[in-house]
Amino acid sequence: MDDDDFNFDFENLSPEEQEELEREFREKQDKIKRHPLRKKGNEVYEIVSAFIESLSGDAREMYAGTLMESALIINGKLAGAMATNNWLICMQNASIIRYHAEYILTSTSGLTAFTNADKDYVKVLRTTMQEFRELFKEWVKSFDSLEKEDFEDEWGLFLRD
Repeated sequence: MDDDDFNFDFENLSPEEQEELEREFREKQDKIKRHPLRKKGNEVYEIVSAFIESLSGDAREMYAGTLMESALIINGKLAGAMATNNWLICMQNASIIRYHAEYILTSTSGLTAFTNADKDYVKVLRTTMQEFRELFKEWVKSFDSLEKEDFEDEWGLFLRD
């Protein structure tokens, strides 16, 4: 790949070309915002935020930071993966999303067993994460339709035939 491939100057585009690029960008962003998994990711964030506010003492100290971190990372990585057609980036982000979603889901067991957290909040969070997991599995299936790239994962983790 040549360095010239990265020297694109938007200012050299005609007003019509600039407008078309902006329209395509807005359409893609709208599509991402409407995606069921992205909506569920936002719901996860809202539930985690409200749940954290209900925690106190040791439970808040032990769980609040990491639960919020995971909810934020899920949404950031979803946005990044949904904005690209690159299989490798989608796989990398999906792996990170899965890790953080699983952390939130498994945390519900610890919250139930070892804290005085509101059991109704825990149940809502667990149910929402299970719904997220099902949407996630459907989304990952869509990766098969992405074009194969000319480069490989240098770490050998994500290999594609």
